[in-house]
Amino acid sequence: MGLLQKLLCLVFLVLFIVVLFSSPDTASASVEEANAFLKWKEPLANSSMLTTWILDPKKGSSSSASSPCNWFGVSCNVEGSVTRLNLTDSSISGTLETFPFLSFPNLAYVDLSMNQLYGPIPPEISSLPLVYLDLSSNEISGNIPPEIGLLTNLETLHLEENQLNGSIPREIGKLKSLSRLALYINSLSGPIPASLGNLSKLVYLYLFFNQLFGSIPEEIGKLNRLTELDLSYNQLSGSIPNEIGKLKGLERLNFETNNLSGSIPPSLGDLTNLTLLSLYKNQLSGFIPSELGNLKSLVNSDLDNNQLSGSIPAYFGNLLELENLDLSINRLSGPIAAGNLRELHQIETLELEQQHF
Repeated sequence: MGLLQKLLCLVFLVLFIVVLFSSPDTASASVEEANAFLKWKEPLANSSMLTTWILDPKKGSSSSASSPCNWFGVSCNVEGSVTRLNLTDSSISGTLETFPFLSFPNLAYVDLSMNQLYGPIPPEISSLPLVYLDLSSNEISGNIPPEIGLLTNLETLHLEENQLNGSIPREIGKLKSLSRLALYINSLSGPIPASLGNLSKLVYLYLFFNQLFGSIPEEIGKLNRLTELDLSYNQLSGSIPNEIGKLKGLERLNFETNNLSGSIPPSLGDLTNLTLLSLYKNQLSGFIPSELGNLKSLVNSDLDNNQLSGSIPAYFGNLLELENLDLSINRLSGPIAAGNLRELHQIETLELEQQHF
């Protein structure tokens, strides 16, 4: 027998041994995961999208008949273990309290958004090796469990548009891999935890339309990869921290409709990538800092409904990308630098009413 034939025989022998000793475990894992899904499915209402979630009685207990890998919304790895569950907008009505989290050791991607899921987020969710979790646009209620901080591989967390209440757990600050955090349109209250400053990879932070109060933590200034920061429509108070000016990559900054006071920090002029700056409907006072003239990429600036004083800075005429500028309902006075404003060829909306010119 030649060397090549011996090598081929050896390869086939190794493959046979692998199949012989691995198949029962793989089949067993597939059966367990399939049955776990079916147990969760049973009480769900309006689960017509899950008609493929059945075991084939004609094939008995074979691994192919018991595998969920071909079911709607389910993906598996080469060993036949579930890695992804995507049931977005599938008309599912039910609770996560009966979801068998402990049965899926490889489930890293979960998207159950745009359904009618209700009830709390079970702390057992922390047992999953999650990278992506989207439970948005449901009717989920209760607190965000502090165990969420155990999902240390998580890169994306979407819990927006639910009925969550209580405070944002400081344990979220342990999610060092997180790049997207969306908790908007809930009933969350309490302060923004300073631990969010530990999320050094965060790109998007959306906390708007909640009932958050207290000051904006200066630790947010550590999020140097942040491009979008939206804390609008809350009850935040105190001053805008100077540290916000360290977010050099920030493109959208929205603090509108809060109770922020004090002056606009000149450090905002360091955010040269800003296209949106909205501080509408706060209690900000003092002059509009000249440093905002550095925001050459600014498209929308909304500073109305505050207590700003002094004159309209001439630098607004240098912001050639500006399309919408609203300075109305303030205490501005003095002459309008009309000559400068004529340079704003892109301007579509300019609001200056109720001033003291």
